[in-house]
Amino acid sequence: MEERFNNIPAGFRRYYADHKECREWVESCALSLRSERSVRDYAESLAQFLEFAKKAPPKLAKLSYDESLALMKKFVLWRVRRVGVSPKTVHRQWFALASFFKFCGVKGAYEFPSKNIPVNVKYLDKIPTKEELWKILRAPKLDLPTWIAIHLIAYAGVRPDDISKLTYDCVKRDLENKMVPCAVYIPQGKTGNVYMTFIPRETVQLLTQYFEERRRGGEVIADSSPVILDHREFRRSGKIKGVLRKNISRKITEAIRNSGVKTTETFGKKVQRMRPYSLRKYFRSNLTSHAPSEYIEAWLGHTSGLEHVYGGTRDLDPSTIERMRGAYKKCEPFLIATTQPLEQSDIVKEAKVEALKTMAKSLLGIDLVEVKVAKEKELKRELSRDEELALFENELKKLREGTHNPQRIVGEDELESHLAEGWHFVSVLPSQKILIKKG
Repeated sequence: MEERFNNIPAGFRRYYADHKECREWVESCALSLRSERSVRDYAESLAQFLEFAKKAPPKLAKLSYDESLALMKKFVLWRVRRVGVSPKTVHRQWFALASFFKFCGVKGAYEFPSKNIPVNVKYLDKIPTKEELWKILRAPKLDLPTWIAIHLIAYAGVRPDDISKLTYDCVKRDLENKMVPCAVYIPQGKTGNVYMTFIPRETVQLLTQYFEERRRGGEVIADSSPVILDHREFRRSGKIKGVLRKNISRKITEAIRNSGVKTTETFGKKVQRMRPYSLRKYFRSNLTSHAPSEYIEAWLGHTSGLEHVYGGTRDLDPSTIERMRGAYKKCEPFLIATTQPLEQSDIVKEAKVEALKTMAKSLLGIDLVEVKVAKEKELKRELSRDEELALFENELKKLREGTHNPQRIVGEDELESHLAEGWHFVSVLPSQKILIKKG
């Protein structure tokens, strides 16, 4: 049975291994549910609930019906109001949790709190304007992989589900030949087919910089290398894996929230809500009436109609690809979110800064933002973009060469032991951590 559940969610594995209640419940679900995907969803829901409740499974199993019901209500309200999960999703999770409690002998009706979380509200996508997309792309704490993912959805129409499947081979030909707009060949999870779209120069520059920094970090970029790396897994185990769909969607959702744009609009019982998939609708909406409809549909991966069979878009005919490339280039002004013209050198610098921050954090465990803040405190002024880039490049160069002036960022509880070892206090950073140096 254990071999059958090797692919259960990572967050649930320790509960499955360590707790008889969880193991027997999952095995019971496997017999009663229709698909292994449903079993995974149930297991993931319980793992999230256990993390939220901060209680071990045996303790949960001993709760009364009223106690378990109250805890479940707190969980689903938190998921909807704080995490941003849809009511339909928590409605499914509710049944998973009720299943666990009933399996453990905590019997009851477990009625979903529909007064607090109405599941019959009609949600519509709120499509961002160009100005709103600009703000999302400049959101605080936006890292380079997420920046690229937003580009791929908004400027190329890639489904969030398909981003995790993109490999270097999908962009290799045009990227290495410096073709702009650059063709992206996408393996489509929904149908199993391959379709093609394009990315503009700005996205090409971001990808080029991202791959360069990954090579400097020790990764060998092969055809099978993911376009967006799971940096956490790479840092932990050295494995080359693509980022999970749920993780990239979560990061894009955070960027949307942090950008300051209005994410919801209400019209009676209908609610418009901005989510990662809204960026794909931005792509379609902004191209409508500016490119042939069959081209737009092809770029979105919709190639089943007769116009695609006989027009060459389904079969990726070379001459059709070049015509589509020209059409896409003409449409770029309607897609690219800018409030003012950017020099190409500025785009490159911004991409380099974001790439250096991402790689330093994921591969070396260093927060270059903290290094920048410490330098600005020392100089008593803000750094320019050129100074910031030079500082980051210099810090990483020192680390690679082993000549880095020893500095560390530690918590207050670690300070005393470091001072005893000869470290010296430098300053308190905005994160409330402390910068110290050797010598």
